[in-house]
Formats: sequence, C-alpha cells, structure tokens
Amino acid sequence: MVVAQETVEWQEALTQTHAERNPQPVRKGKGYSKIKSIMVLAFIVGLTGAIGAETIHLTVVQGAQIRSLENDISAIKTRNDLLQMEADKLRSVGRIESAALAMGMEKPTGKVYMAGVVPATKIQKGAPLTQAETQASEATEAKPSTLKQFSQKFTSFFASTQR
Repeated sequence: MVVAQETVEWQEALTQTHAERNPQPVRKGKGYSKIKSIMVLAFIVGLTGAIGAETIHLTVVQGAQIRSLENDISAIKTRNDLLQMEADKLRSVGRIESAALAMGMEKPTGKVYMAGVVPATKIQKGAPLTQAETQASEATEAKPSTLKQFSQKFTSFFASTQR
C-alpha cells in the first residue's frame, strides 16, 4: 500500500518574516507611551516622597514641640508648687502673730470673746444612743479636737485685735 504524504506548513522553510505574515497597524506614538509611563511613575514617586516628608515632619518636628511643651508644663507645675508653699508660709499663724507683735499689737489677756462660735446641736436619726455611746460622745465634747483648739486660738487672736 502506497500513501501520499502531505507536507505541512511548519515543515517547510520559513521564507516570510513574522511581520510579513501578521501585519499590524503601525503606531506613530510608541515613543509617546514610554514618556507617558515615565511621567506617571515620576508622579507616583513624587507623591510618595511628599507623603513621607509630611510624616517625618509630623513625627520628628512636632514630637520635639510636644517634648518642649511637656518640659514647660513641668517647670510651671514646679513653680506653682513653690508659690503655693510660699503662700502657705505667709498664711501661717506664727508668722501672722509675729508680724502683729512687730506692729505693736498685744496678745489678749483674761476673757476672750469669740464671735461666731455656736455649739453644734446633734440631730439624732434612728435609734437613741446607748449609755456607752452617750458617755463617749460627752468625752469627745469635753475635750475639743486639735483643729477646734487651733481655730479657737486663731479666732480669739483676731477677735481681740478688733476692739
């Protein structure tokens, strides 16, 4: 049996170039697309750089400003504390008393009448006090607290100066 062989196109030698077999439309602006790509890339890089510079400005420069303001705040707080201590010294009873004595005032002798001291009345709510609680409250009323003694001396001193 004899069979005829058919030649396939790919078995033949190429005599035509690729451009001749597949003609494509000619682009005149091929160089223009490269320039366009470069410009878009430059824009993206520039935008990224600007964002990076702004971020650095925010973190570094404004961070330094924040630290400076915090230092100022701590200095002001320290100054405020010193002024408060000075004001407390000026308000002290001993200093006021010595200043009054230096001005020629005298300490009161004998009975001192104090204005504004009214014994506090207790309002009882609920059950009445037991005998032990009554004795304890009388003991505390008999001996005034240190703060009450201090306020009595302080007000008696100034009450005597107003005669």
